[in-house]
Amino acid sequence: MTPLFGPGWGNYAIQGIMEIQLPDPVPLRPETPGWGLLLVASVCVLAYKSWQRYRRYRRNAYRRESRAALEKLRVQFAAGDVTALRELAPLLRGTALQATGRSASVLDQGSLWQETLDRLAPQLPPLPTQRLHELAYAPLTDNLPQDSDALVNSLARWIEEHHDRQS
Repeated sequence: MTPLFGPGWGNYAIQGIMEIQLPDPVPLRPETPGWGLLLVASVCVLAYKSWQRYRRYRRNAYRRESRAALEKLRVQFAAGDVTALRELAPLLRGTALQATGRSASVLDQGSLWQETLDRLAPQLPPLPTQRLHELAYAPLTDNLPQDSDALVNSLARWIEEHHDRQS
């Protein structure tokens, strides 16, 4: 049997060259303890940040519920339901109760109530609490008041931007 390639076949320049020995592959597990400590510290920081985010999400559940209730009232306003205006003041009071942790100051009336709302959202213009009170208890006509959109918008902004007791 004859070899497939004869003695004169191939590149003469590389004949007799020996193959090199490749280094061992780099291990995935670091050899020094500092990397392990860095990994543990990173996992701890990530867990702490996740816990903070979860607590903030849970703490703002009342805000999401208030926004959903206000959106439901907007739909009722759009359908021409005037009685939905009566729900604005209780919605504001319930949101403030949740924001202050049910403190006694939320049970205030008149100017004390206005001060409590202003303290929770000092960056916003004052809410028209007197107008909300009138809409909640005064007899309503069949037409929506002219300022109903402005009331709903200011209430939506207050719900979104007020600071709760934990902030």
